[in-house]
Amino acid sequence: MLLSGCSADVQKDTRQAKLRYEAGAGLINQRLYARAVEEFDRAIEFDPDYAEAYCDRGIARYMMGEHGKAFRDFELALEKDPTLGKAHFHRAILLDQDGKTAEAIEAYESFIRCSQRSPAVYVQRANKRLAELKENAQPLQR
Repeated sequence: MLLSGCSADVQKDTRQAKLRYEAGAGLINQRLYARAVEEFDRAIEFDPDYAEAYCDRGIARYMMGEHGKAFRDFELALEKDPTLGKAHFHRAILLDQDGKTAEAIEAYESFIRCSQRSPAVYVQRANKRLAELKENAQPLQR
């Protein structure tokens, strides 16, 4: 018999995790970012492997100006699901904003490789920014 709170094993409840995730996504759409983070935290409690919950928590944190925490969430999402395109995309944006050009290029390229489920507008935006970064990274030739 397992006592509540005494198990070393995490019991997943994917149904509850999905409900909390959907609540968090709705709160992001309402621009209630702190409350969205709370819902994503709960989703992760129900399913610690829920990559999209980490990613969207990162988006909410980014919108709150918590860029370091957001970056860590994108990293955690990619640990859980290395093919999660939107985590690559948002990670690339943060790297780009931090002036980490080489890492941003790599992250945008990873996004493009994993973008089959992503909206075309994001793929276009990534391709455009990737081209700009690569062009600016080239040494000037005379």
